[in-house]
Amino acid sequence: MSQKWTGKSLGNGFLQFLLRSAVKYGGRHVAYFISYFVVAIYTIIPSIRKKASFYLKRRFKSHGAVKMFFHTYKLNLTLAKILIDRAVFGIKGDITIISSKQDQQLCRDLLAKGKGLVIITAHCGCWQIAMSAFDFMEGKKYVVYHRTKKDVDKHVHELSGSASPVNFIEPAGFAGGSIEIMAALHNKGIVCMMGDRTFGSGDNKVEVDFLGGKIDVPYSVYRIAAAVGAPVAVIFFPYRGGYVDSVITDAFFVENKGQKPQNYLNEAQKFIKSLEGFCEKYPYQFFNYYDSWKQNQPEEK
Repeated sequence: MSQKWTGKSLGNGFLQFLLRSAVKYGGRHVAYFISYFVVAIYTIIPSIRKKASFYLKRRFKSHGAVKMFFHTYKLNLTLAKILIDRAVFGIKGDITIISSKQDQQLCRDLLAKGKGLVIITAHCGCWQIAMSAFDFMEGKKYVVYHRTKKDVDKHVHELSGSASPVNFIEPAGFAGGSIEIMAALHNKGIVCMMGDRTFGSGDNKVEVDFLGGKIDVPYSVYRIAAAVGAPVAVIFFPYRGGYVDSVITDAFFVENKGQKPQNYLNEAQKFIKSLEGFCEKYPYQFFNYYDSWKQNQPEEK
């Protein structure tokens, strides 16, 4: 049975403080060096391996315990390096974000429709610095983001001590933030949100196929996009080791089909298909540390 996502960070506050201090006083490569040892210790902890196993046992179905240990280490190490690069970006302002001219022009063309733009991504790659990749687009930028007391991650602007370049919309608030999202789109804003996890209203979900099982994903974003006529772009941000790519995998408009969740199953499944493609290409960059699947995971070989 699937678990409820709590928003709790994987690493504790001390660990993140340690890595941020290493970045501040030693630089990226010193922090990288420390992370190899810290991640090794973390990976030994059974509860950490269990959290990582929900995804990894579906991505690497035929692999046994020894290989799965190293898969877990690689997954955790990639996450640590991404957190380090986010700290580098916030503390030193040193990060390279690359997007192709074709993708940039596509975003401009979609935004030029005058209906705003919905960007859907997932908890993969460098999603936490995603909106920094869209400085080439004019308009206010919004991120639909749920933050709890268990979330010790610091945003880039919190690390730099500067004002936030984006406005945050709380999905666990009234109507799941839909009123704020619609207002932002009506004002030709750019709204970025996650399409791989449900939170807020328990009714905001539709069941899709993902890595051999069933999961619930939010559907209201597609209904909102249909209601206001806003285009949708599916964009991921793979980590390339010191720099970040911004890659559009799909872009579409949504037909207004009413309010029933099942009416937007095709759009939700289209997004999940793009996410499966990302997991295939970047197996250690999907950070899903909880059991979101509705059926038992594959047995360990």
